[in-house]
Amino acid sequence: MRRFGTQGPVNPAEHYILPRAAETADFINRVKDDMYIVLFAPRQTGKTTFFYWGLETLVTQDSTYFPIQLDFQVVRNIAPATFYERLSYLIRTDAHGGV
Repeated sequence: MRRFGTQGPVNPAEHYILPRAAETADFINRVKDDMYIVLFAPRQTGKTTFFYWGLETLVTQDSTYFPIQLDFQVVRNIAPATFYERLSYLIRTDAHGGV
């Protein structure tokens, strides 16, 4: 039985959700047009879920895109050379299906 989620990741099988087809299409168009994207909303309103689902939709529609998740909180104190080594690794592994 589904319920209203109030914390953590949104799971459509467990939680009620609103379809956001128009917003997702706009998000994808902005990515393809090399535009900045700002998700601005109060806490616990689905920003992260929307972002993940938008990228998933983008990759499904166009396999030339391969999003790479970067958490700058994790890398804020590392040397630039180390950061670029890790970024290069992520690009190589994601671009080749995780090889």
